[in-house]
Amino acid sequence: MAKYILKRVLQFIPVFIGVTIILFAMKAIVPGDPVKIITGGKQVTPETELQIRIANGLIETDEDGRPLYDENGDTIPTPIWKQYLVYMSDLLQGDLGTSYTRNMQVSDILASKYPYTVRLAIVAICLEAVVGIGAGMISAIKKYSFWDVLVTLLTSILVAMPAFWLGMLLQLFFGVFLRNVTGEAFYLPISGAGGSHAEFQAWVYYILPAITLASVSTAYTARIMRSQLLEVMNQDYIRTAKAKGLSRRDVIVHHALKNALIPVVTYIGIDFGAMLAGAILTETVFNWPGVGYEIYRAVTQRDWPIVLGGVTVIVVVVMIINLLVDISYAFLDPRIRFGAPKDKE
Repeated sequence: MAKYILKRVLQFIPVFIGVTIILFAMKAIVPGDPVKIITGGKQVTPETELQIRIANGLIETDEDGRPLYDENGDTIPTPIWKQYLVYMSDLLQGDLGTSYTRNMQVSDILASKYPYTVRLAIVAICLEAVVGIGAGMISAIKKYSFWDVLVTLLTSILVAMPAFWLGMLLQLFFGVFLRNVTGEAFYLPISGAGGSHAEFQAWVYYILPAITLASVSTAYTARIMRSQLLEVMNQDYIRTAKAKGLSRRDVIVHHALKNALIPVVTYIGIDFGAMLAGAILTETVFNWPGVGYEIYRAVTQRDWPIVLGGVTVIVVVVMIINLLVDISYAFLDPRIRFGAPKDKE
């Protein structure tokens, strides 16, 4: 197990480097002058512009921090590869840079936004696990019944429905229509997170975004659970358990369910990592003050330090979640032994 974990951690390094290289390439391709972004498009003196470029590592400087000039008297721009090396050096020291538009540390901005994303992801993943696994089990146990048809129909609709459109439909129905019909008696908030992120003080704000975020994933979870449970129920060891006189409930709970859950746990774990990465569409539709919405705003404003810092944190979180999912296999299925030597032929 330890060898497997070390191997996976070492695999993180090229993935991490590759992602940051791609981001820096995009930074070089996308048009826009960082100085204009930092100054908000206002006119500044040449001295101020020079200091901004020096502070952000956009031009070459000597050991004393003075700008270097070419033979024409123009400042020498810092090559993108050198900017990348400086960024990686700062990143290893925990420095994600400074926002162009807010003049704040990116780490402070993300730290203030991430709790909202984490809490929304936890609510959504719990909804996905409970409803998805439950619906999949009911559909498999009562195959070809009314409930099986109903689950199949609903999952097909959810898979085909874009998340942002579902979010707007929920806003329209629960936030507008019901409010007009019942007044203040019953309606759900359609925007914002409400209250402080330190506690679930305004839990009703989580309902619609969580349903929207978990909708498609819940449908896939139910489908995977149904197909896996049906497949496991046809295995020889299940027939043996039935032949021993065990009840249908004991066969499913104690023998079939654990093995059927392996691909389901894989999907839910990966999906949880994606949710922790920040659901841009959901957070934008509901004006949710999370990481996804923050990255969306940064992209529209070309605030590259926030984009780079946010995506870097997302990559690390997703890789860690994927590692934990892989490790969980050994607990769900004792037959799995990571790093075990292969049988000799």
